[in-house]
Amino acid sequence: MSLLVFYVVVLTLGILSMGFQMLGSRLLSPHFGSSIDVWACLISTFLAAFSAGSMAGGTISNLDPVQRRKSQLVCAAVSVLTLAVTALWGRALLAQIEVAFTSVLVGVLVSCVALFLLPVTALSTFGPQCVQFLAQRGVAPGKASGLVYGVSTLGNIAGVMLTTFVLIPNFRVSSLLYGWLVVAVVTLAALLRFLRSPSSP
Repeated sequence: MSLLVFYVVVLTLGILSMGFQMLGSRLLSPHFGSSIDVWACLISTFLAAFSAGSMAGGTISNLDPVQRRKSQLVCAAVSVLTLAVTALWGRALLAQIEVAFTSVLVGVLVSCVALFLLPVTALSTFGPQCVQFLAQRGVAPGKASGLVYGVSTLGNIAGVMLTTFVLIPNFRVSSLLYGWLVVAVVTLAALLRFLRSPSSP
């Protein structure tokens, strides 16, 4: 039963990550439009965050237990705080960035980095740690990696579809961002509890 809950948490992380990208596109649209250039900057920012977060998470996985737990708390705190900044002040920051840069492309890049890079990077650090969680419980490393990233990718798909076709048409983006923040707090709290549990099967 506990492993089922663990997979639900991993799935939810996937939903949070890619659903956040769809919300990000709605935040950017009133200021910069929704052209292919805007999408290129947005997708590239998320991919850069996934890459940096995965590498950082791999490093965290190999720390001694005390340093690893401290790093996990820092990553969770960064995720929550930066999501809160986007939810509370995202539109105000975008309005200032739009005025500050004459180049739309530069403005979009600065906006994506300012609002999306840190929260997605911090969330992505937990992927490798989830792999390690399973590997420490007797799952072969290759299988553990496949399970975590397979379930997470299913969450990515669900996040895109659910956010695009159900949530955005029925709720304000600002309300959804607050919802993302609440779900992130609950999900990360559950994940931290899993990652600190004894490693015996």
